[in-house]
Amino acid sequence: MIVKRAYRHKAVFSLTQEQQAREFAGCARLIYNSGLEQRNLGYSVTGKSMSYWRQTSYLTEAKNAPGFEFLRDAPAHVLQQALRDLDKAFASFFAGLSGYPRPRKRGEHDGFRFPDPDPKQVGVHDPAHIGQVRLPKFGWVSIRNSYPRLKKKGLLFEGCLKNVSVVREADGWYLSFCCEVEIETPVAPTGPAISFDRGIANSLTSSEGEFIHLPVITAREWEKIGFLQLAINRCQKGSRNRERAKGAFARYQQHLRRRKVDAIHKLTTTFSKERWLIGLEDLRVKNMSASATGTVEGPGKNVAQKRGLNREILNQSWAEQCRQFDYKTVWYGSELEVVPAYNSSNECRVCRHVAKANRKSQAVFLCVACGHAEHADVNAAGVILSRALAQHGSKTQSSETKSKKQSSEIVGPIGGTSIREQKRKLSCSNACEGSASLKNPEAPKPSRKRASARTLQVAGEELVLAGFYAGVPATETSAFRPR
Repeated sequence: MIVKRAYRHKAVFSLTQEQQAREFAGCARLIYNSGLEQRNLGYSVTGKSMSYWRQTSYLTEAKNAPGFEFLRDAPAHVLQQALRDLDKAFASFFAGLSGYPRPRKRGEHDGFRFPDPDPKQVGVHDPAHIGQVRLPKFGWVSIRNSYPRLKKKGLLFEGCLKNVSVVREADGWYLSFCCEVEIETPVAPTGPAISFDRGIANSLTSSEGEFIHLPVITAREWEKIGFLQLAINRCQKGSRNRERAKGAFARYQQHLRRRKVDAIHKLTTTFSKERWLIGLEDLRVKNMSASATGTVEGPGKNVAQKRGLNREILNQSWAEQCRQFDYKTVWYGSELEVVPAYNSSNECRVCRHVAKANRKSQAVFLCVACGHAEHADVNAAGVILSRALAQHGSKTQSSETKSKKQSSEIVGPIGGTSIREQKRKLSCSNACEGSASLKNPEAPKPSRKRASARTLQVAGEELVLAGFYAGVPATETSAFRPR
């Protein structure tokens, strides 16, 4: 079985290499923002969105534009991948998975990617350069290996390399090697099935009665975050003190994020290795954390309370928990079932009676039908477990029925064609005969190209062509230079 894995190491750049990394990140950010402007301008003129391939064809002209010659110093693949990221952002927007793409800012999206794993481009695992990697226009870059198991072997990653990403964080630059690794088909764990009820008072409550508390941002830490933000606002914009204050704030945020992600990794890895089935609720985090401000005509109620609740919901990282369970269950052979969350807090796990009166408080559950009393979160976790088992059983039964049906259709008389093949040939022959009588074999096939659409594209080409540097006076091109 082939799985995708990323191996992340900290890079040790020299002063020249770090300056190059800043410039390449700035060029990628400029192309991303200019490509976004180009798409907006093209849509306003032609009423149609631009494709990745059409935007890529304008890169040569952008490099030759007056004042933008510094784009030639960056690798071509880096600029192309910036447009690829923009294309993926628009695809996610049209699919309803994210909002409309916004321009990138310096200090927030500093990074670029080398998509070509050709040894002529990216050099790794050279006996003469242990613990180093060769990147285009960088030369050999030293790396602090983050994996002791690989460091003993003198390796930076395992499997087939696909791309290398260079990302800047608060404490330096990092290199991520995205690889395809072939692993043995995992054996399903033998541990009993388990489910979790996710909440705020208790981060996770298992169906076995265990309460798990993940590290979240406390009131004292929120206070420190406010002090760090206040220190940034007190500094003059563009000063070195402001940059130092922003660095201190970014490092503290990085510490809080890594602490939480580390705890979630340990939790998901442990249960994915030990339990054969894991059940979770299908929580709509986006809807649950929506703002209650309302509009001018219809203002919301309890806006401050809802704002605090939204902050606590996002503080639990429910989406990250589900994301890690999703791919780790595949790695370790277990199963993940995401079940509907309706009435899981009001349903009794013993008699299945659903009533709002069953939930007495946040922690007390008392069924009005059978008198079952239990902690409310534990009862909800038990309900989720029963739904997960039922959903998994229905999937297994449907797959078995489908396989039996396919086998019965495929099997045919010895020496002849199968029943499915006979039906397919019969339907195809009838369809072809019916359409052949209406066709003129001498008539040429109609062309799929639309001349009108091509004319519209050419008509708006002069305006769209300047999209990479539209609205940028020649005297202000230095403002777009990467720093």
